[in-house]
Amino acid sequence: MITALLVSLVVVTGSSPVNDVNPAAPHRVPYGRFSSMANPPTIEWVKTLASSYCVGVTPVQDTLMWVSAGQSDMKIYVYNIKDPARPLVDSFPQTDGPTGWGIRDMAWKASTNEVFAGYDNRKFNVHDATTHEVKHKYQVSSYGRVVRGLAYSPYQDSFWTCDFDSAPMTKFSSKGANGHPVKPASEMASAYGLAFDRYQHCFWVTQAGTAGASPTLKMDFGYNVIDSFNANGWAQGGGCEMWRDTFLLQLNQGTPDQVFCMRFSLPPLLDHDVGVSAIVTPAANINPGVFTPKARVMNFGSNPESAIPVTCWIDSAGIRVYSASETLVGPIGPGLEADVVFTQGWDAGPVGAQYNVTMLTSLGGDEDTSSDTLAATTTVTGAILSDTIHVHAVGSSTPAVDGNISDGEWSASGVYDVSDIAGRGGTPQPAGSCLARFLYDSAFVYLATECPYRTTRVPLDQFGPFMDEDGNGRWASDSSEGGYALEYSGPNDQAIYSAALDTMGNRWEMGPAPGALSASSLASGHLQFEARIPLGLLKWQLSVRGGDTAGLFQYASVDSSRTYLGWWPQSVTIPRWPNPRYYGTMIFDSTVAGVHDRDSGIQFTLYRAGPSIVRGPVLIRYHVGSPADVRLAVYDAAGSLIRTLVSGRSAPGEKRAAWDRADNRGTRVATGTYFYRLVVDGRSVSSKAILLR
Repeated sequence: MITALLVSLVVVTGSSPVNDVNPAAPHRVPYGRFSSMANPPTIEWVKTLASSYCVGVTPVQDTLMWVSAGQSDMKIYVYNIKDPARPLVDSFPQTDGPTGWGIRDMAWKASTNEVFAGYDNRKFNVHDATTHEVKHKYQVSSYGRVVRGLAYSPYQDSFWTCDFDSAPMTKFSSKGANGHPVKPASEMASAYGLAFDRYQHCFWVTQAGTAGASPTLKMDFGYNVIDSFNANGWAQGGGCEMWRDTFLLQLNQGTPDQVFCMRFSLPPLLDHDVGVSAIVTPAANINPGVFTPKARVMNFGSNPESAIPVTCWIDSAGIRVYSASETLVGPIGPGLEADVVFTQGWDAGPVGAQYNVTMLTSLGGDEDTSSDTLAATTTVTGAILSDTIHVHAVGSSTPAVDGNISDGEWSASGVYDVSDIAGRGGTPQPAGSCLARFLYDSAFVYLATECPYRTTRVPLDQFGPFMDEDGNGRWASDSSEGGYALEYSGPNDQAIYSAALDTMGNRWEMGPAPGALSASSLASGHLQFEARIPLGLLKWQLSVRGGDTAGLFQYASVDSSRTYLGWWPQSVTIPRWPNPRYYGTMIFDSTVAGVHDRDSGIQFTLYRAGPSIVRGPVLIRYHVGSPADVRLAVYDAAGSLIRTLVSGRSAPGEKRAAWDRADNRGTRVATGTYFYRLVVDGRSVSSKAILLR
């Protein structure tokens, strides 16, 4: 798909320069908006570049600027950034992997004098900034798209990348390929550049649109777009990066290509200014249980700070249910952050509870109290927020498809929050509005959806799973690949399937799905659905089984107006929801081994998430039937202990552990065969994983 995409971008007309721009990219930002930016940047200088195919830019060693060029050039140019004439200093070829447009955005890590350069297939090279040689090559795991924009934070020693198409951001460590997606930023489509601004506490995101309509977005650290601007003379955005905290370097893909150096008119740093920069715990959506609140404090001033008082308040319906204070000993240097853990625990209460969380600093002599306090809302959903859904094998009780979701029937399933938080289906819904469960056995896939805030049921209430069974990003024609509408038609429930047919173009064949069942109920006090879809090879049957990976899109809608309460994955917009290319990942876990000792009462099961051949981190899932001493460890083929993942007393229930492919010393292990063993009260089961690069 990437090759086809590149072909669609390279359209040569006469001798005009060709730029890395997607003309079909959506443009949802109100261009030229200055709602909160009191001082838009001024253009300090503009540098015309030596190539017409430039896509990435970064300052290096304070005196230099690297610019990457693709297509027929495939070089990295080095300019003198401090000299008023800014002459070309050097250039060197791109090597070791990039093709087409080559290196995209870049970012310099000063502490190691390295330039991280991202390109297609979620890969990046690490260059020595002095010798230019490639020291390392990494591939970001848990991220399936182009490394397009790239930003670096020295305070967290972390990178962020973004893709120009589906708009998720991914954060990953500079020490390896352990990236994990963060929540999608809804206005990031067509993003080509990303920069971390520690002075203004934001990201800058450059957009590649049409001439005069390619804004630069200001995005807060919660990934919300809070402002935007269009530079005078700006055409189409490329890479971007901050220089000296005050200047923003932006690559302008025009005719010719240029780098704009834009200066922000900023007030001087205050001598003493600290505040809460993030509420680390609790998160926006949590499970029931006892939590240890945690605040992240940042020094916004110019002097180191010590002995900073920090307070946490948690309120429920206007009643304070938690109040605690701690002192951050410090010192914290200017621009740096530190976490404060509140030793007093907080019981989050039952599913459905919602709380207002406030955290604040109270430093004596603080010169700007506006940054002291941060507030957020947390909801107890009891659900998993994830871009990947794991479908577990049915446990001791097969779900009865009657519309009444009971814990016993679904105890083997995870609970996923699929609420339309981002408003992809229309109006944004609060977290916890739609919860989903998934199971399978040898005959059926079972699905359950409940809407805790929906207390009525009317005709056309429905939820619909759309599945790409082989996960290849497209549907096979005349098969069950496509969609199911599991709906209450009043007074009955029905299961309808739809199949893509070559003979009918974009039309669908609709009809009852033999063997499929759907049932809804209000017996719990709110709307619940249960359904099953048969497995098999016929076109109304799903051809998935344990160990398979499929693509999934799921919605939940109510009433004839199609009010969407559920929408998963959140990155899919309405025009794209029938397209399997944009679906989320659905993994059918295989049961590996289980033990049930009738005399001792020991019962537990070890599962494997996906196939035993893995290229990324290994996710291990197990179930403990009763309180027990649990040990989960990884061994090499010779039986030597590699890593202890779990050791201690465990409560009963579904458990998960992730192995990042490192040993107990933190060293990444070599490729090969490894075994993981679960020991519960002295009884053990094992399975293996074959690690590839």
